Amino acid sequence: MSKKKFRNMIAYEIYPTSFYDGNNDGVGDLKGISSKLEYIHKMGFNAIWLNPFYLSPFKDGGYDVEDFFNVDPRFGNIVDFKRLIKKAHRLDIRVIIDLIAGHASVKNPDFIKSAEAQRNENSDLFIWNDNPWNRGNGFISGMFDRHGCYMVNFFAHQPAFNYGFNKIDDPSYQMSYRDKRTFKAREYMLKVIRYWLDLGTDGFRVDMADSLVKNDDDKSATIEVWKWMFSKIRKKYPDAFFVSEWSDPEKSFQAGFDADFVLDHWDNFYHRLFRSDPSTRGISVINGNNDVKLVIEDMKKRFETAEKTGSYLSLISGNHDTWRIANYLSFEQLKMFYMFIFCMPGIPFVLYGDEIEMKTVHISSKDGGYQRTGTRLPMIWNDEEPCHGFTFCNEPYLPFYPENAVSVKKAIKDKNSLYQFISKLILLRRSLKDLKDPHVDIKEEERVFFFERGKHLLIMNMSDKEYPYKGKMIIASKDISQNLPSGSAALIEKTS
Repeated sequence: MSKKKFRNMIAYEIYPTSFYDGNNDGVGDLKGISSKLEYIHKMGFNAIWLNPFYLSPFKDGGYDVEDFFNVDPRFGNIVDFKRLIKKAHRLDIRVIIDLIAGHASVKNPDFIKSAEAQRNENSDLFIWNDNPWNRGNGFISGMFDRHGCYMVNFFAHQPAFNYGFNKIDDPSYQMSYRDKRTFKAREYMLKVIRYWLDLGTDGFRVDMADSLVKNDDDKSATIEVWKWMFSKIRKKYPDAFFVSEWSDPEKSFQAGFDADFVLDHWDNFYHRLFRSDPSTRGISVINGNNDVKLVIEDMKKRFETAEKTGSYLSLISGNHDTWRIANYLSFEQLKMFYMFIFCMPGIPFVLYGDEIEMKTVHISSKDGGYQRTGTRLPMIWNDEEPCHGFTFCNEPYLPFYPENAVSVKKAIKDKNSLYQFISKLILLRRSLKDLKDPHVDIKEEERVFFFERGKHLLIMNMSDKEYPYKGKMIIASKDISQNLPSGSAALIEKTS
């Protein structure tokens, strides 16, 4: 498949625990997601990204995988997954799932086998050193009988697969990433990928995609490993879609990914443009900071890289790891933000509940979410029922904060809601060829941003003055006449 086939994708991220409870046990599940696919389809989304639903101890929201080939009982079973795939495809919705390529759980049977005192077929599948007292940075000891420490990929309960090392500084245990012993990890991950593609999955969002090879500062070895794995996968599965959690398009696209997320990192345009606040090194451009040069330079570099390689940036409303965008922006600013998300090139992703202005709240950690738990709360479907249409269980797994959202039922009825505005933007994106084009010309004059999209022009006025525009109005974030007010955006069709 040509990468051009992905241009029409507009994706909706779902945290399975919190979207909809299909069996009323207080936890969201695959049946629940299936029953709400029409809702997603009606908004105009044609792809969903499912956060992990694999068997897991849930020490990190499911990103600590005990069994890569099975569904955790809290979410259902393989039959439920197959039914979800079948229904999604009937509605022309692609299903993208998380691929946790860099690590497993300490409860993963293949890791436990590697931790045995006697050498076996899995001894080299994960990274172990040869000294239980050599507890260097990133190593855990004293948990198993093996004479050594295992290396973690993030948390202590997430042992790192052994894709090898680029720079060898301790040959007593470090293997080159080209050492054939490290290919066992590659083959293991290929087996995972093939399994889910054969079940009908359309692709993967790859968690921590740049974390495979260790001592790999320039990521050249990790890029080589991904290129090798894609060379095996693309032969049989040319239509599979892969988007990376890398936030470095030059490296991601060189590795072979179809798309790369623009993550909420303090030093990129996305953060500085919309999300910065005093606790994250400055005030955002939308709220008055003058840090425009960084925004323009970073933005141009990323979009030019995507266009040059025929790949895609994926702009996000947020994700399961970030504070929600409604915590940062007013209602009118949110409308401007979504105009940017849907009018720029690439494949946009919207986090469940962002369309109803859900906010992150401070609550106690569950599933190893820590401060992220407050982003992963249950969907507010209505205002009438005790559990807001999410479940009929009296004790839901995660709490509700209905005051921090507009219910889906109310949003659907209100023609001026953010839900309705996003639905209009999706319809425009799907109907206007210019908005799917990979090219964008970016300019800025005194805090007025211009994004030229063929015959159309997106204007974002972040100055403190009105801006007189010329052209046919298509959609705007505020009611406007001949001038674009401060703090508003408009998509116009240019006049000759």
